[in-house]
Amino acid sequence: MHDGYLFTLGICGSADEDDPAPELLSALLGALPPVKRAAFLGVLPFEQPDPLLTDIIADMTDAELIVIVAPATTPQLPTRLNTLLCAATAARINGRYAFIAAIGQHAGAILRQIHTAATACGLIVAGAHAMTDNQPPPLEEVRAAYAIARATLAPDALP
Repeated sequence: MHDGYLFTLGICGSADEDDPAPELLSALLGALPPVKRAAFLGVLPFEQPDPLLTDIIADMTDAELIVIVAPATTPQLPTRLNTLLCAATAARINGRYAFIAAIGQHAGAILRQIHTAATACGLIVAGAHAMTDNQPPPLEEVRAAYAIARATLAPDALP
């Protein structure tokens, strides 16, 4: 717990300005109370190690709720997000809650991949949403996931 608040970590599989995924993550995090941190995973140069991987895994083990958003322009998870989720699986982040979302034409396929990876990490998926680019953000759903995480992991957390 962070100063009596529930800690929410947002992870986005894109950092591109023209991609709707970062905007979606920002909207979802904006619907939740503090304390929040976000990681926007842009593309790394070929074969460069990820300098944020260790820090994000540490935040994942500390967060009560993890909001994961991925772009779904292709049927595969973005490479950097996939690498992070594989590393998180090895870290076994048990008992934390997750809200997952995918946005784009392959949202269903991407959502299934995120769900599989999240459960392999030990996360409890409290909400999942596949959406097209023109749908409004699922704010009530992410608030419900936050409420579940708060009631279960930190019932005395500040609002």
